[in-house]
Amino acid sequence: MEQHAATTSKGLFNGRDLKTLERSLNKVDDLYHADFHSWRIATFFQRIYSTTHQRGVGFEAFCRAIDQDGTSRPSASIFANISDPEDALQMDRMRWLLHTKNFLASNLDDRWLVTNIHPRMMLGTKEPDVSYLAEVLDHTGLPPHQLVVALREHAGNFETVLTRTMAQLKELGCLVLFDDFRAESANLDRLWRLSPDIVKLDHSLIDNALKSGRAKRMLFKLVSLIHASGSLVLMEKIETEEEAFLVMRLEADFVQGRYFGNLEMRAVRQGSVDWDGAFRNLAIQSERQVFKEVHYHNLEMGHYNNAFMECAWAVADDIALEEAAQPLLKLPRVERVYLLDHKGLQVSQNVFPDERSSHADLRYKPLWDSYGATWTRRSSFHDAIHNPGVVQVSKPYRSNTSLNICTTLSMAIRKGSHVYVLCCDVEWKEDKIF
Repeated sequence: MEQHAATTSKGLFNGRDLKTLERSLNKVDDLYHADFHSWRIATFFQRIYSTTHQRGVGFEAFCRAIDQDGTSRPSASIFANISDPEDALQMDRMRWLLHTKNFLASNLDDRWLVTNIHPRMMLGTKEPDVSYLAEVLDHTGLPPHQLVVALREHAGNFETVLTRTMAQLKELGCLVLFDDFRAESANLDRLWRLSPDIVKLDHSLIDNALKSGRAKRMLFKLVSLIHASGSLVLMEKIETEEEAFLVMRLEADFVQGRYFGNLEMRAVRQGSVDWDGAFRNLAIQSERQVFKEVHYHNLEMGHYNNAFMECAWAVADDIALEEAAQPLLKLPRVERVYLLDHKGLQVSQNVFPDERSSHADLRYKPLWDSYGATWTRRSSFHDAIHNPGVVQVSKPYRSNTSLNICTTLSMAIRKGSHVYVLCCDVEWKEDKIF
């Protein structure tokens, strides 16, 4: 590792107050930087796009150290070479000042500046203090509503500091973003309590979703849960068209990554690439894929629809369910057929195929008998009741009577003077239905 000279008694920049730090800035071609030993400390921006508006809405600022040969190093390299906490605080303040002044140099009044408070500045801090941030905003003239401050979750007693910091930032008029929200450490209860404005999901979630249908379903649900908590969703580090396409399908609100443009030293309204057009192309592809999947889904389920409707009509004509269901049960992947009343109460025993491989696991034996169960909360029941005589097909879900992910065909029928809902669970295949 490169050896750097020891800092002076006044720290890295001869002091940490705002005016002293500003005197340490250098300006070249309307861009500001600071010198730290043999490195040039500079700001790089990455665009953030709204998937709905299909245009840029902000820039995330990154601190980079540039060697004399032009090599760029991430901010971690900078802080790794600073051992004194006071020097680290001074560097973090310089970073904030650089980001703000370089962003303002682009004269953007309708874009966000997104940047973080370095974790090292908050860990171990008993009382958070964002007064320096307020001072920077007041000194530079950046309106607080244009600033999005990224905070990271930490385990232990850090939640108190996090809560107070968020409260101070919101009181200041800034938006707050939760950074690198991961599936393995996701605390939805904390998310609900703290209510950040934006949640940035870690890129590992995209990686997993592209490899596993189960992970993809979980990611769809996670995005829905975050929306339900009142926060918007940002997906990071999108590098390929496949990743971008998945993000569009996820209904994530914002995206960023090399696929949408590399890091730039200037925050500007228009980029070198027509990403408005790129978003339109992605949206068109997404719509085509949805149509294709729905069409294929209908074809796939059409294989079952005729037999299912024959069964429904037979039941409506007072033929016993077990007899009426036999042709349907002979189709592949059919797991069970059952009947609900108009309140969603199961009024028949399950009728299974002759070979019940999906129910063979004795650990689930307590769930095999669902006579008398209430399926009122299931969409298959509600959709059927509201659309009598029309076959409904549910989204895939984890069956609680088998080991499988399944989809349910349902239809409301009239038997005498009473309304019933006939249901048929079909095993869902990852390669068949999205």
